[in-house]
Amino acid sequence: AVSTFQRDERQRMVEHTLLRMHRGGICDQVGGGFCRYSVDRRWLVPHFEKMLYDNALLLMAYTDAYQITGRAAYRTVAEEIIEYVRRELTDPRTLFYSAENADSEGEEGHFYVFTKTEFDALAGAQADMLAEYFGIEEAGNFEDGKNILHIAVDPHEWARRHGVALDDALALVAETRRALFAARARRVHPSRDDKILASWNGLMIAALARAGQAF
Repeated sequence: AVSTFQRDERQRMVEHTLLRMHRGGICDQVGGGFCRYSVDRRWLVPHFEKMLYDNALLLMAYTDAYQITGRAAYRTVAEEIIEYVRRELTDPRTLFYSAENADSEGEEGHFYVFTKTEFDALAGAQADMLAEYFGIEEAGNFEDGKNILHIAVDPHEWARRHGVALDDALALVAETRRALFAARARRVHPSRDDKILASWNGLMIAALARAGQAF
């Protein structure tokens, strides 16, 4: 039999992993959905390819976490995955494409990263505060002075330190995300693998059904 301590410890480990993945660069902080895998121990630097099956399985995981814990953050992540899949991986017949590739304009991750100058211009008057939230560095945290956006702070502590109510701080984050998304949409988009595979479609259909039931 599993003791209460063992069960609680296992849940803590799972929640820690899900939280860190969501806060990392492996999660697209601007457009939702998850990249294929991380190449470092902090979940910061992803291989920028996005796979249908990964997002299906992660949708199941975050939905389960919401149902077990009732924490709204897990529902938010799940809904962002759904929004991403509907927008980028759904064909006109509502079948699902296989993947988005990592490269655009011959460079891996080019579509997703921002220099600090680019970020500051989009973030506006609160650029320094928001750069802290998204882990934006002057020298970049990736290649060639560019930054992979991630949630680099505890949001509650970050808002408190800046003397801003959490809801107001997160509204600033949401506004900045919209500006970043609009700027990114003007770039050359990564190509899409438009194969439609029955097994991967089955995973996503199951994940959406589970999320629909849960939410």
